[in-house]
Amino acid sequence: MATCVHWVLDGRIVPPPPQAEGDPVIDERDLLQRTGFVKMTGSEQGTSIRWSMFSRNWASLYFAAEWLQGAFGPYQLQYYSAGWFNERHEQPWSAAGRIHHLIHKSDVHLSKTVYIHKAAGCGCRTPPLLQKAIRDNAASEDVSIDCAYDPSSQRYRVARVGPQSTIAKLWGLNPVSYPCLIGHSYDEAVSQAYPKVTRTGEPHYDHIYAAMASARGDVVWVPYQRVVLPLVQGRNKKGVRVVTELAEVDISPL
Repeated sequence: MATCVHWVLDGRIVPPPPQAEGDPVIDERDLLQRTGFVKMTGSEQGTSIRWSMFSRNWASLYFAAEWLQGAFGPYQLQYYSAGWFNERHEQPWSAAGRIHHLIHKSDVHLSKTVYIHKAAGCGCRTPPLLQKAIRDNAASEDVSIDCAYDPSSQRYRVARVGPQSTIAKLWGLNPVSYPCLIGHSYDEAVSQAYPKVTRTGEPHYDHIYAAMASARGDVVWVPYQRVVLPLVQGRNKKGVRVVTELAEVDISPL
């Protein structure tokens, strides 16, 4: 299917940004974040709108919200605010309403890079894999990661990455990928639940929305649900087993 790309500037569709012969490939991020372009991509398979929250692009965003009313769904909104957000909407009016909402949030500076919401219990939006982990208080090695407590640093370190875990699917099996490293703000936030799980032996279930460095090096916001389980490793060892699934979360940073 043919894909059409439109660039919008100052509320109207304009020709593609010029590129001088011999110049490197146009830096799309520079166009969106500094110049104020909005990029619209559409085909019979769906439509995406891409922009930067802090750019001078309000007129172009209002134009895009109207334009997508005649475009094919589903509708992907990709916008940058301390990292790339990616939202899917099934209806054009829903996507347009969200664009209008985000225009009014364009001056909001996110104070955190990790948002965590403690979930009360399983609901209709809890992935089956996590429901089973909570029910059994256990999970297979294939779909989980193990974090072992290191007494010397008083931190939990990733000791094993399951081949079918979310980390493996997004970052690979390398135990030194971004979500496996210790000491940064993401590690500090997500590991706070670990001591209670090792102490009580009870599973911990929550929703997380985190800005994380992707395998390509850019920062993306990742929404996922998580279950932290106790991991028995011997009398003098303690750790946790973590199971996650990319899913809708009860968190809205913007």
